[in-house]
Amino acid sequence: MALGGNVTLAGVAQALDVSLNTIRSEFKLLRQQDGIIRKLATRYDLKPGEGAQKHILNYGRLTAYSLTDGVEVGQAQTIADVVTSFTPSEVGLQVVLANTTIDRVADRTLFRKIGMMVENAYDMKEDEDLCDLFDDFVPIVGAAGTVLSPGLIHSAVARLRIGDTRRTATTKHESPPTPYYGVFHPLSLAVVAGRLMPLTDVPTGTNVYTGIAAGATLGAGTSGLTPDLIRKGQIKELAGIPIVSDPNILIDASDDGSGLVFSKEGLCYIHEKEPSMKDEEVEARFHRLTYAGRYGSGVYRASNYGIEVRSDATMPTA
Repeated sequence: MALGGNVTLAGVAQALDVSLNTIRSEFKLLRQQDGIIRKLATRYDLKPGEGAQKHILNYGRLTAYSLTDGVEVGQAQTIADVVTSFTPSEVGLQVVLANTTIDRVADRTLFRKIGMMVENAYDMKEDEDLCDLFDDFVPIVGAAGTVLSPGLIHSAVARLRIGDTRRTATTKHESPPTPYYGVFHPLSLAVVAGRLMPLTDVPTGTNVYTGIAAGATLGAGTSGLTPDLIRKGQIKELAGIPIVSDPNILIDASDDGSGLVFSKEGLCYIHEKEPSMKDEEVEARFHRLTYAGRYGSGVYRASNYGIEVRSDATMPTA
């Protein structure tokens, strides 16, 4: 039997458009990159009663000389010491929730999710602070606008292995202790992968892959690495050191960022107090959630234990 079009429907722009409950059944967190660099840095603990700073002392080097048989040495040397100090500070965040919000919100796991969110924010702050130290190291390779390449990374590692100091008539090299690491922005490393395949912008393969434009085909000089790089697009090792990708590296207004090749001992993380959550109920109407801890970070032997690698990190558009 025909209904004559007089059917009552419920939904958006229908006859009953406000009578339905809006049920939200999925509640997701925005993902952010958590701490990467902390695992690569040297950790020092500032324990209760040790004051407000962590002091790291190093002694200078001595020099050996050829001696003449039967002649007194006569080359007494003094030992110098140098102190590097780091001062931790408090880091934290706070969220205030009204009891009415807790009672009414559809997500019944909101409290647990807030705990995850504040932990993520704290970890991200740690990682950003450590990434911001990359340009505190004195030696640098590359420059603004430089497209990152395997050769540039090799150059930085070569300088790191001698502590950026050559033996001359008046100086001696200083080899930083291992392990070494290389940390770069993902957009910089994507270009290195393209150069290692290598990709080219012309079918003849006569031009090297120079950066942001997508390579249309493989160029001359492919190797056994090429298929794996095409499938995974990840570089785990170059110049004999692990390569790590970190999107928390700051990119400036000119699309440039600072990567780092460094000795683990050169990047320092000073731990004073693990972060913890405190839940305070205020006036029986609000929950004040405070998450805080204490840490510091800094560089050690800034002229010798790390090489800043300045390069382009333009967002690909093709």
